[in-house]
Amino acid sequence: MNENDVTLSEQNSLKDLYPVLVGFTKAILPDTDVAINIDKAIFIEKYASIFVHGATFATTDKLPDGTLIGTMVMIHYTKEKDNVYSVIGRSLMRVRLSEVTVSNDVFYAKLISYPYEKDCDDDTIAVYANLISGSVKRLASGETSDRLYSEIPPFYVEDPDRWINSFAPAFKNVDTNLIFYTDKLSARLEHLAVSIGVQLDQHKIREDIEKKVQESIEKGQREYYLREELKVINEELYGSEDERNKYELAIEEMNAPAEVKEKLTRELNKMLTLQTGSPESFVCKNYIDTVLALPWGKYSEENRDIKRAREILDADHYGIKEVKDRIIEYLAVHNLSEGNVTNILCLVGPPGVGKTSIAASIARALGREYVRASLGGVHDEAEIRGHRRTYIGSMPGRIIAGIKKAGTANPLFLLDEIDKLGADYKGDPSNALLEVLDPAQNSTYQDHYIDLPFDLSKVMFITTANSLQTMSRPLLDRMEIIELGSYMPEEKRLIAINFLIPKQMANYHLTTEQVEITDDAIDKVIRFYTREAGVRRLEQLLSKVLRKAAVTVVEKGERVKVDVSDVETYLGIPKYAESDALLQDRVGVVHGLAWTESGGELLDVEALLLDGKDKKIVTGNLGNVMKESVEIALSNAREYAAKVLGEKVDLADKDLHVHFPEGAVPKDGPSAGCAISTAILSALTGKAVKGDIALTGELSLVGRVLPIGGVKEKCLAALRNGITKIILPAENRKDVADIPDTLRDKMQFTYVEKVDEVYKMLLAL
Repeated sequence: MNENDVTLSEQNSLKDLYPVLVGFTKAILPDTDVAINIDKAIFIEKYASIFVHGATFATTDKLPDGTLIGTMVMIHYTKEKDNVYSVIGRSLMRVRLSEVTVSNDVFYAKLISYPYEKDCDDDTIAVYANLISGSVKRLASGETSDRLYSEIPPFYVEDPDRWINSFAPAFKNVDTNLIFYTDKLSARLEHLAVSIGVQLDQHKIREDIEKKVQESIEKGQREYYLREELKVINEELYGSEDERNKYELAIEEMNAPAEVKEKLTRELNKMLTLQTGSPESFVCKNYIDTVLALPWGKYSEENRDIKRAREILDADHYGIKEVKDRIIEYLAVHNLSEGNVTNILCLVGPPGVGKTSIAASIARALGREYVRASLGGVHDEAEIRGHRRTYIGSMPGRIIAGIKKAGTANPLFLLDEIDKLGADYKGDPSNALLEVLDPAQNSTYQDHYIDLPFDLSKVMFITTANSLQTMSRPLLDRMEIIELGSYMPEEKRLIAINFLIPKQMANYHLTTEQVEITDDAIDKVIRFYTREAGVRRLEQLLSKVLRKAAVTVVEKGERVKVDVSDVETYLGIPKYAESDALLQDRVGVVHGLAWTESGGELLDVEALLLDGKDKKIVTGNLGNVMKESVEIALSNAREYAAKVLGEKVDLADKDLHVHFPEGAVPKDGPSAGCAISTAILSALTGKAVKGDIALTGELSLVGRVLPIGGVKEKCLAALRNGITKIILPAENRKDVADIPDTLRDKMQFTYVEKVDEVYKMLLAL
C-alpha cells in the first residue's frame, strides 16, 4: 500500500473550498492500494474530480508537453478530521485529463484512459521476464535474502504492465515515478531489469562479506559473530579509521624522539591486525596507552627564589639549621646550573625526625610535582626496572610509574627507605637503582616494560634512610649524605608547641579557647612517655591527649587545660621512670652507649663469674661483630689483670657469663668493646663500676680505644637516663664540637686513647 502526502495551495478569491486531490509528490501506479491524507484546499493550476465515498477520483500531474495525467482511484474509505481527509482506495488505471467544466462552483473533469504502449514483441518480453524472474529467485535465496522476494509471483508474460505496476515498488532501486511516467513497455522493462540487477549485485556483496566473516570465526566462537561482521564491514569501507586516527593523532602530537614514535606506530599496526578482545591485543593496547601517557618533553616551571625556599623550610621544620643550610646551598647551585645539578641527596636519620617531610617541603619550594616511592621490603628487580612485556600482568617499574603519575619529566622524586631494599633470586633492586641515580647514565634510562630510552636527567632524586650500614656501596657512592640527628628535649618541646599541637588541633577542629596543653605537661610527656630520636611517638601521644580533651569539651562544654598533674589521667602510668638505682656502683655492670636506627640507646653490659669449667657464655641476641668484641675484651681484661694488677686469672674452675639485657632486641655494632672489657675486668677483680658514668668506644686487641659514630645520639641517650659523665675515644673530640651548646653544657666529657685509662676511671684501679 503506497502512502502519499499532499500539499495544496489556497485560492483566496474563492469563498467555497472543495476537497480536491492534486499535486502528489510520488506517482500512484495502477493496480496498487492507496492510503493518503488530503488537505481541504483548491489548487487552480491542476485539476481533479471531486471525490465522495464509493466514487472515483483521479490524481493528476503534467507531462513535459503540458498534458495532465494521473491515476483513477476507487475510494473504499474516507474520514475527515481537522480539515484533513484520510482516504483508502484502489488505483484502477492511468488516465489523462480531457475537459474541465464548472457548474454551481463545482469542477467536473472528463478523464480518458491513458494506457502504456506495448512497443516490443512477445519474445523480447519473454527475455526480460526470464531475466527479472531469475534475479528475483536469487534475491529470494541465501541467508541474506529478504522474505518479501520469496512472496513475489512469477513474471506475467501475458500482462507485463500489471506485474510491473504491482511489484516494482518492492525493489529498493526502482524509481516509481519513472515507472509511472514512462509510456513504452520496453523502457519500463529495461529500467526494472537494471534496477533489480543492481540490487542483486548488492546482495552478492553482502553474501561475500558474510562468507569472509564466517571463515574468520573459529568453531565455538559464534558469540563473536556480530563483532566480526562489523569488523569486516569497517575494513571493507574504511579500515577501522576511527581507532587508528585517534592513536595516530596522539602519536603525532607527542613531543617524543622519532624512535619512540616509530615504535608506537609499529605497535599500533600490530594491534589493529589482532583479533579484538584477544590477550595479545590487550597487551598491545595497554603498552601504547602507557607510553602515550608518559610526559615526553613536558616540564613544569620551577620557582628558584631561594628566599622563598628558606621561608618554607623554616615554616615546616624547627631546628636542624645545618640540614636546612645544606639544602639551601644545594638549591643555590641548582639555580646557577640551570637545573642540571648532578648530586643525589640522601637524608639519613632515625625515624620521625622529618626526612620525608623535608623532601615534600623542597618540592613545594621549587614548585615541582612531588612523587614518593617507598622501597621498604622491595626485593624484586622488576619493581624498579619493570616487567618485560611477555604477559598480560606486566607493568612498568616504580620509576616510570612515578613519572607517569607526576605528569612532568622534572618532578622531585623521593625514594623512601632506600636502606631497606631486599634481594633474592629475582635480582637485587639496589643494582637496578644504579642507573637511575647515576647522572651520567639516567638521561637514557630504559625501563624493561616500555623498552625505550626516557630522560631522567631533569628529575630531582632525593633518598631517605635510617642507616647507611645496609646500603650497597656502589649505590652509596652516587649520593651525598645529609645526616639528621636526634632532637633534644628542648627541641621536641618547641616542635610540639609550634607544629604538632596546632596540626592536631586543626585535624580535630579544636581551638585554643577550648583546649590548652601547658609546657610542663609537654615536658613530662617527652621525659616519661617517649624516648625516641624523632617526634612521631610524641605526636601520637599529644593526639591522644587532644582526643580525650575533645570528649570533655563536647560532653560538658568546658574549656580543658592539661597541666603536668593531668598527664597520667590522659596517658596512664609513665612508661619510663627515673631511678637512683641506675646510678649506683655495681660489680660487673657497665653503662655502654649504642647507636641504633631509632637513635641513641643506653646499653648495659653485665658480666658474672661463676663456678664451672672455663666456659664462656654470651647472651643477649648479639650479632657477629659484638660476639668478636666479647672475645677481644676478654683477652684484654685477662692480660691487664695479669700484667698490671699482678693477679693471675685462673678460669679453669670458673665460667664467665656476659649478658646484654633486652634479649628480644638484636644488637650489633663496633662500639661496645670498652664497655664489655670493663665489665669483664670488674667481674674478674670484684671491683665495682661507677654507675654515674657511661662510655662508648671500640677496643683493639692491644688496648687502643677506637673512634665511633653517633656521638650526639649517644649523649642524648645518656642524658635521658640521668647520666651526665661520658667517656669518649680521643679521636671523637672533634665530633663534640658539633653538638649543640645546650647539650654540650650539660655533659662532662673525658677522652681516652687506651683502655687502661677507662679501667682507672671506672674501677678506681
